[in-house]
Amino acid sequence: MLEFSKITIQNALTLKPYLDVQPFRSCDYTLGAVFQWRAYFRSAFTIVSGMLVMLATYPGEGTCFVYPVGNGDLNAALDAIEAHAKESGMPLRFCAVPKEALSQLCERYGSRAVVSTHRDWADYVYNACDLMDFPGKKYHTQRNHLNRFCKDNPSAVFVPVTEETLPAALAFLDEYEQHAPLDKVIEAEEMKRAKELLADSLVLGQKAGYIDVAGTIVALSVGEVVGDTLHCHVEKARVDYAGSYQAIVSWFAKYAVEKDTLYINREDDSGEENLRYSKLAYRPICMIDKYWVTISES
Repeated sequence: MLEFSKITIQNALTLKPYLDVQPFRSCDYTLGAVFQWRAYFRSAFTIVSGMLVMLATYPGEGTCFVYPVGNGDLNAALDAIEAHAKESGMPLRFCAVPKEALSQLCERYGSRAVVSTHRDWADYVYNACDLMDFPGKKYHTQRNHLNRFCKDNPSAVFVPVTEETLPAALAFLDEYEQHAPLDKVIEAEEMKRAKELLADSLVLGQKAGYIDVAGTIVALSVGEVVGDTLHCHVEKARVDYAGSYQAIVSWFAKYAVEKDTLYINREDDSGEENLRYSKLAYRPICMIDKYWVTISES
């Protein structure tokens, strides 16, 4: 059987070479998201034939395998997964499978592959230039909110998170938690995981920054670039500063995008109605559906 290790800050960077070469734009295959949610999903990993193989436990789905990524032997990794499932007595099930990988699993397993999807887990993807500048009529509302923020707060500046500024950024999340109602379990969990990711963001090579208004932090974001996509893992802003969310979306994008960055993934909405409304308002160009694939016995 395969031997899986829990993901910790001590071993997390060993996953990065595999995650950085995967071709998907799904947040589930980025180091920041994997580390941030490792406790919630009880994530574990192993390396098989040059491929990263992970386990995750999704609510309502049980423990399942994450689609293998890396530059190694995919078929050998899938063979090892099949053997492990059989020997351990666990179902052969794959979770959060991107559409591009779904066809490969269906080709391998044929009619044995039972496929389902969950709208609540779908990622929102935007054109990077749209979120940087809010151009045109369709972004009229966001642009107005941003302009108001700049007018009301002329001293506002974007501050990158460094070893010197990290303590202030962490203090902002502590303060934010005291004022933001966390009405659902997933919201409280997300806040807890956001703090943990920010605390280790420099070690993990994440990009992070906040907006300072005359010595008061009013918004913060954490993310990373993988391939042609900037993934925003954490995004918090004080609603008592009108336009602060639009400001952190725009200013973080301008700070974090690289020369070849074309898209921004702001991740899923977890089925939260207000968050869904907000993410749709920024006009995503597409949604990244994620599939659960259960392989029935032959």
